[in-house]
Amino acid sequence: MSRFNLYLHVAPFCLCMIGLLKAQEVTSANGNAASEPKQEATQNADPPHARFPLDVAGYLSIRTFNDAALYEHHRYAEYAGSIFVSKKAGRWLFHSEFNADNIPSDDSEGVQILRRGSWIFKLDNVFVNYNWRDYLQAEAGLLFVPTYSRTHRYQSTTLTVEEPLIDENIFPTMFKGVMIHGDKYFEKGGVSYQIYGGVNKERSFNTGVTKQIGLARSIGGKLVLHLPNRGFFDAFDVGFQRLHELYPGLRRDQTNGWELHLEKGQFELLAEAAHSSIRPVDGTPGHFREGYYLQPSYRITRNLLAVARYDLLDRDNTRADKNALARQSLGLICRPWALLSLKIEADRYQAERGRLPAYYGASVGVVYFFHLP
Repeated sequence: MSRFNLYLHVAPFCLCMIGLLKAQEVTSANGNAASEPKQEATQNADPPHARFPLDVAGYLSIRTFNDAALYEHHRYAEYAGSIFVSKKAGRWLFHSEFNADNIPSDDSEGVQILRRGSWIFKLDNVFVNYNWRDYLQAEAGLLFVPTYSRTHRYQSTTLTVEEPLIDENIFPTMFKGVMIHGDKYFEKGGVSYQIYGGVNKERSFNTGVTKQIGLARSIGGKLVLHLPNRGFFDAFDVGFQRLHELYPGLRRDQTNGWELHLEKGQFELLAEAAHSSIRPVDGTPGHFREGYYLQPSYRITRNLLAVARYDLLDRDNTRADKNALARQSLGLICRPWALLSLKIEADRYQAERGRLPAYYGASVGVVYFFHLP
């Protein structure tokens, strides 16, 4: 990308950030209403509004970034929206997530509801959860495989514009089935666990497997330890996950995942790694998929954070040319108010891990979160 085109993408974002921050400062400087005495309620005051029977939240997202395959240098824009609908009834929780996206190839999970031109509308996630105790809950429905990047993938909460390279490329994204899960905390430390099983359907990966991948019987588990550390870290979590999949007549998969989450004051470190061993049952050679990312971040001010990330994805490490992709990112995220996130990051891409020249790009994201009363 030329410097001129990069300035065209970055300049409007920077102006928007400056304007919003100045507006916030003016509001704080002139906000004297909070110090004025409150008026007494009168009999003519409007009655309180009745609460909506369902809990409805969601976000609207606009992102511009480079081609997701890293082989193409063109840029494109993604417009997306998600709505979360929940309802609690005693120990029961009913939850569903709906998504609309003009780039459906970037999001492989979900059940398609409607398609209009380039737009696709999906039911991404739906489940019912029974909470017997915090440490023993049961869930059934269309569920996400609980990798860290899938569980925290929402643009309204992530610090980066783009998802990690390993997301949707090693672990499958979701499955239809059941999950037993819970959390148990002690005076110091604690443990979280998930045991799940069912069937999943994933898109075919660029690994030399030409057959269409279909339903797989799957069973997996995840364990996260919240480690005591004498108060040195605000959070010290280490997790491990294992998933077994069986594709009839095609292959068997064994996938392992690891994660690390550290917090210390204004500093945070997130790391995730995954490795999948694929063994076709028809006698053809097997292969692997593996990758990881490291993501440190630092809170500069209350509303401004800096984040960096190193990504690596190897989609077939038995090939002589090492079909690996790498990306280095450095970005800023500004939240001028709680419901709005402004993100910008500069990226360096390495397709084929050094066999092709590296190239550079910039990604911009604007996300608005809403929650109905």
